[in-house]
Amino acid sequence: GIDRRTFVRRSTAVGVAAWTIPSVISTSPVAAATGSCRTTSICEVDTGLEGWTIDNKYGPGRDGFWQHNTEASRDGGSLHYGRGSAGNYSRRSSRTSGAVTSPVFPLPSSGPNTIAFTVFREVETWQNDDYDILRLSVLATTNQVLWSAGSDGGTGGVFETHNVTIPSVFDGQDVRFRFDFDTVDGLYNDFEGIYIGRVYVTACPTVVPADPPPGGPGNSYSPPGQGGDPDDFPPPNPAPAR
Repeated sequence: GIDRRTFVRRSTAVGVAAWTIPSVISTSPVAAATGSCRTTSICEVDTGLEGWTIDNKYGPGRDGFWQHNTEASRDGGSLHYGRGSAGNYSRRSSRTSGAVTSPVFPLPSSGPNTIAFTVFREVETWQNDDYDILRLSVLATTNQVLWSAGSDGGTGGVFETHNVTIPSVFDGQDVRFRFDFDTVDGLYNDFEGIYIGRVYVTACPTVVPADPPPGGPGNSYSPPGQGGDPDDFPPPNPAPAR
């Protein structure tokens, strides 16, 4: 095997630009066109936890480091795993883990529903993302991991934004969202750690257009984008020049 001590974090050794995970968000074209998408902030934590709960005993490790922090957020506070900008998430040779969980959020019964969040990560670099694992899960009658990232060095010193589709099985349920972090071992934990800046849930319920009134040509029905209230629908594309 490869000695883990030969690996260094990308953010300082290589200086690569921050990568961004491809968006997996899926929206209804009809819902988007009619402006029926609704976005709700469920995490800003400018002055405190705002209903989020910390469990630094969660997981297989011991004595995690989740806390409210104002050092590395772009706007206000953030949920931080670590000891701040001058610290680390090391507890000598011990594995650590912990979780932070949102208040209850009622998902609309008709999706798709998506969750977006901003995150700063500085962690060790190791093959296969096997260490320093951050996960986002949705919790309801069943739980499901929605997104995860491991020992890839982190986000290159910046906040990234990720958009993830929430499976339709959770539509209409009262859910919570949980971020948990697990170092997996007690080695190479001398990095700044995790900051969760903002979390938003967007609902784009599927809209079925009404059938036009009977009567054929000459009736008053205007398809979306071709008449009616200009505030309700986008304008039609202009005719090409002749």
